[in-house]
Amino acid sequence: MWILSAAAVRRGDRLAAEAGLGGPVLMETAGRTAATLLWKVAGPFSPREPVVVLAGGGNNGGDGMVLARWVARWAGPAAVKVFLLAEPARLRGEAAVQWSLLARSGVPAIALAGEPAPGARQEARQNPGAEGGVVPAADAFFYHLEAAVARARVVVDALLGVGVRGALRPLAARALQVVGAAGVPVFALDLPSGLDADTGEAAPVVPRATWTVTFAAAKWGLLLGQGPERAGQVFVADIGWPQETGTGAGGTGSETEAGAPGGGSEGFPSARVLEAASVAALLPHRPWDAHKGWAGHVVVAGGRPGQVGAAVLAGTAALQAGAGTVTLAVPAPVRAEAAVHRPEIMTWALPATTGGEWDAAAATALAQREGERRGRVVRVIGPGLGQSPGAAACLAGWLGLDGPPATRGPEDPGPGAGSPAGVPAFPPTVLDADGLNLAARLGIDRLRERPGSFPLVLTPHPGEAARLLGWTTAQVQARRPLAALELARRSGAVAVLKGAGTLVAGPAGDLYACTRGHPGMASAGMGDALAGIVGAMLAQGLEPLAAALAAVFLHALAGELAAPAAGVPVQATEVIARLPAALQRVRRGLPRSAEALGVPGVAWLRPPLAG
Repeated sequence: MWILSAAAVRRGDRLAAEAGLGGPVLMETAGRTAATLLWKVAGPFSPREPVVVLAGGGNNGGDGMVLARWVARWAGPAAVKVFLLAEPARLRGEAAVQWSLLARSGVPAIALAGEPAPGARQEARQNPGAEGGVVPAADAFFYHLEAAVARARVVVDALLGVGVRGALRPLAARALQVVGAAGVPVFALDLPSGLDADTGEAAPVVPRATWTVTFAAAKWGLLLGQGPERAGQVFVADIGWPQETGTGAGGTGSETEAGAPGGGSEGFPSARVLEAASVAALLPHRPWDAHKGWAGHVVVAGGRPGQVGAAVLAGTAALQAGAGTVTLAVPAPVRAEAAVHRPEIMTWALPATTGGEWDAAAATALAQREGERRGRVVRVIGPGLGQSPGAAACLAGWLGLDGPPATRGPEDPGPGAGSPAGVPAFPPTVLDADGLNLAARLGIDRLRERPGSFPLVLTPHPGEAARLLGWTTAQVQARRPLAALELARRSGAVAVLKGAGTLVAGPAGDLYACTRGHPGMASAGMGDALAGIVGAMLAQGLEPLAAALAAVFLHALAGELAAPAAGVPVQATEVIARLPAALQRVRRGLPRSAEALGVPGVAWLRPPLAG
């Protein structure tokens, strides 16, 4: 399943038209599919509790009128009522055609004739108007709309589509206020009216939809900003775009350079939704004769005084996610504290200052201890590391960047290298927390100079991403897809941009979005747990992008299993405890996104945990 920008959707429609699928065909398919889905989630319908369709004068309104015709065909004309917030004489294209067809179908419809003339309010109350296409003044229109919405079974929001941006016009805002104040279920077509299709920004009057059916592909605005809260349960309907338009409709890159935070949202790239079936295909298969060495060794470097818990969380998560062995590499003064939490986890005491902070000598000491191990070693650097001068020196050494910029050749491993047991001097590495903050001081572009370009995964939250990129946190949040890709491009690493709708980007331009998880996971230690899971996936042999994708999905799913009700607070330890269950659920199979309520061509953007 793809996520597209508004510009990409317009290109997709154009490509479909060039392939012979013009607007009328796509609109009929969209409207009928939406009507079928509406019947599934809110039907059956009757004249006592009709469907009210609030339609605009564009293509979104045309989709709504198609839906109304099909509801009338299945339940009778009295089971649906259309309110057109536009003047019929000004309708053009497909919307004009659909208004004409609606009139022939016998569906009750009321349209608007611009702003009310002086005295219209009094006339509206005295003679509210009749049904069947009569065009009353604005106050009369809203009089009828309020009355109809009050007794409606469901309101279909077909007012504004993906092409609308900026402030709402007064009449549109007033209509949405009427819908929002009624408290009835709302079924939005393509996206809730007034929600920006790219950024997810929404005006206060934008009603919260109970369901949204979006056409052809998901839109970024349904995943970003206020989109998830305003859209409710989201379905994606296949309306027949030719297969060759697929991602080509949105492109694999951006129309503008993906680097500058000032780039417009027109540059949002296409991305894939991370789904359970694809994650299951990535997970390592553990053979019957597997031993702990087969599953790799995760070394967590962190845990300064007062922050040992961060390293413990990362190590525990790595263990729960399948790592064969886990070691916490900590400053010597805190080793005893680190050792008491999990008997399965080993500890290494590394050189420290008198205050218990990291000593620069720990960089070489860690490499030497790793060199004594046989098999696959993975480092998770950063949870509880701190930002002392010693920690900074260690990070530079662990990344092979402790010399002047660009002074080493790609094959020169640098000082301190040595792998007496065949373990690479620079094993696959996950950078999190203070590992990222210290990397920002080095400069994100220097990460591309790491020796041999060893596998590297970055797991920043928006604040850490801002420090790495030299942006503000607000700029990162406003352009999350571009920020994720820029992190990956400039570092030459896989980047996991955490937050609501975590994004995973690869240095080759791959971009994925996770729709699982919930707001209750916004608590301390979640990032430490995710870093440990990424480390475990790398230790079991996954490539960096696959490891990040699997870890992000399992982490989010474990959060749902720990607290299934969205928004219920959940602690990192609870999420870690549910990782084996999340692994089992993915392997066994979650409900497939393409099996939404048995409606052909309709998929869940976020499938439920149970069918």
